[in-house]
Amino acid sequence: MARLHKLALACLASAAFGLAAVAAPDPPRVSAYDVDHAIERATRWILAQQNSDGHWETSQDNTQRYWAGDSGLALLALLYAGQNPRSEPMDRGLSWLAQQPLHATYTYAIRAHGLALVPGAKFRPRLNQDLGWLVTAIRPRSHSDFGAYGYVAFNADAGPWADNSNSQFGVLGVWMAEEGGARRSDMLSYWELVEDRWTGIQNSDGGWGYQRGESTGSMTAAGLATLYVVLDRVHALSAHRKAERLLAAIEQAQRWLGREFTTENPRGEGRWKHYYLYSVERAGRASGRKYFRGRDWFREGAADLLKHQSPDGSWTGGGMTPLQDTAFALMFLSHGRAPLLYSKLEHPPDWNHYHRDVSGLTRYCEQSFERLLNWQIVDLDGPIDDLMEAPVLYLSGKRAWTFSDEQRFKLAQYALRGGLIFAVVPAGGEDFEDSIRALAMRLFPEMPLRPVPKDHPLYSGEVQYRFDNPSLMFHVTNGVRTLLLLCPQDVAFAWNTLRLPAREADFQFGANVYLYATDKTTPRSRLETPEIPLAPVETERTVRVARVAYSGRWDIESYGWVRLRHYMNNTSRTRLLLTSGVGFDQLSAADNRIAFITGVSGFELSAAELAGLRRFLTSGGTLLADGAAGSREFVEALERHVRAALQVEPVTLASDSCVISGEGIDGAERLGEMKYRRTTRVDRGRDYPLLRAFDTGSRLAVIYSPLDLSVGLLGTQVFACNGYDPESCLRIMQNMLLYANLTTEQKAALAARPHHPARPDQPR
Repeated sequence: MARLHKLALACLASAAFGLAAVAAPDPPRVSAYDVDHAIERATRWILAQQNSDGHWETSQDNTQRYWAGDSGLALLALLYAGQNPRSEPMDRGLSWLAQQPLHATYTYAIRAHGLALVPGAKFRPRLNQDLGWLVTAIRPRSHSDFGAYGYVAFNADAGPWADNSNSQFGVLGVWMAEEGGARRSDMLSYWELVEDRWTGIQNSDGGWGYQRGESTGSMTAAGLATLYVVLDRVHALSAHRKAERLLAAIEQAQRWLGREFTTENPRGEGRWKHYYLYSVERAGRASGRKYFRGRDWFREGAADLLKHQSPDGSWTGGGMTPLQDTAFALMFLSHGRAPLLYSKLEHPPDWNHYHRDVSGLTRYCEQSFERLLNWQIVDLDGPIDDLMEAPVLYLSGKRAWTFSDEQRFKLAQYALRGGLIFAVVPAGGEDFEDSIRALAMRLFPEMPLRPVPKDHPLYSGEVQYRFDNPSLMFHVTNGVRTLLLLCPQDVAFAWNTLRLPAREADFQFGANVYLYATDKTTPRSRLETPEIPLAPVETERTVRVARVAYSGRWDIESYGWVRLRHYMNNTSRTRLLLTSGVGFDQLSAADNRIAFITGVSGFELSAAELAGLRRFLTSGGTLLADGAAGSREFVEALERHVRAALQVEPVTLASDSCVISGEGIDGAERLGEMKYRRTTRVDRGRDYPLLRAFDTGSRLAVIYSPLDLSVGLLGTQVFACNGYDPESCLRIMQNMLLYANLTTEQKAALAARPHHPARPDQPR
């Protein structure tokens, strides 16, 4: 355990390792709260524009070319913002939209996109009809602009006009209609036509223009997103199909955006800003790229939108109507804030063996969970916060991977801070598997890679999907959670090729990994990480703690103490100093008046250790403890040993105990409104924490929580953890430590105050 502890403390001492691959300004600070608030305001504004008939049209002439287009765009944005399609205003609007006669590519595509997002089969007939219109509206190979769309369907009277804006919307409408369950039998030829069009008219600089002219930001982002749709629809579905030309075109387009990215529309003459940002979001989301030119496109775009949002919640100035500008801005924010399913590690030599593995799994999980999800590509050169944005870090390749010491350190940080490293071995990837086994030994030498037991939640159905005869997999566990999972079975092939329903079990396992890593809870936004920045404050006190070692798993989630240190610094101006690995027989109240112990199972003490515990407690020391993950066995062992040391019985602290009320303890707070983990079974009406103590009469010599605190300090979701939520854990631990840090005289004075007596230990 010593090496893991050193790694965790190194996390405390070090800043985030490395710099972005391309030097760029620091991304602006954008909070999840600010983005959520902007989305709520924009949503209210759009809903307020809906008229009594259920639509957003400013004209009553349903023969106009763009009839129902504003309504379709408004509904699409509202759906992505999380509005329930079954709510009265949404159902009224969607039902109205489905009944309207349409006349243009934009309106058909937007309607198909919106209806595809509505669960169930209510709008399936209309979706099939719209798919048919869009597929036949494309210019055929005999046309000079084959594979393109114009404003209206192709026919003898349509004229020669075609452009890339109509074309991207037409393709998007077809793609989403298929995603929504609409079907046609001739789709391969359609997607080949689209591929030939977009790769054929790509400019030599890698971009696209509105037609065949100079490249612009909005059209290049649209073209890049379109090529990713083609990659999914044509090449990922055919393992034998060569995709070199398409991948080369994608690489060129990504380089163009890398060179030109700004929050305005590059080379767009100051127009179509919000339409451009929506296209950037589509390209970033499809590619998994967090950065363009080393710049965080979502954070920069979100910061710009927050800065320019009108007081009423709308956006203007993008070259379109306020409704259109607001809808595109709202979709950018709603898509971009979506939680990350996995991050995919970009690492030589062959990290991208399957180009669309994580993308395919993300699409499956979005549909299964009816929730917007993202994925992204990260490397080990950027800050640790990039890794911490996702609960799972995915690795896959065929050849052996090597890592520098710095890279291994960063991977260890990720796992110790709460992340799950998930390595999938493709067919023929034996060298990769061997290198991951070697990596596991280097990262976690005290925790060997072992077979995953068949009753593990990933298999048992406790997470979501049950596997009665699972393939052999291996993991590293700290006794509370899996830190690294090695899957020798090539489940990623199915993700990459969307092999549904034939290999749905492979998708279900990938979904289980995500649900396990997030404890099946509402995942955090990509803008949120568990990190607590250390505020530059002048501290008022110092608390010294000895973390006790014994013959068991004592070093549980040690990085949680880093977060606790930052929290206490920021909230109570307290400096927290730790000495870890101190044995019971080494405890000295003169050196550290506070000791802390945790564990996940029962433990025994030698005569010397028990004597050391007795000496520490009787000389004024205070022992704090918790059952990690809610371990009843650990708590029972702790109570047995303390009874033997002090010859007193434990009590349950009343709500007016100074540890809970905070009264008389500088920096402490009242511990009310506790929140609990998903699976914790307690009296939810209780408004203060369940804490026990061994009371000597003049002070509380031992204070402990039967529910988890140690794992909660980590700040992440841990599957089936029986305890408090992370924020409550920080608050409880701070009060316990501040009480324990008082002098013996101060504790005696608090004990002499009138208060309700502590209750004898309650049956559990």
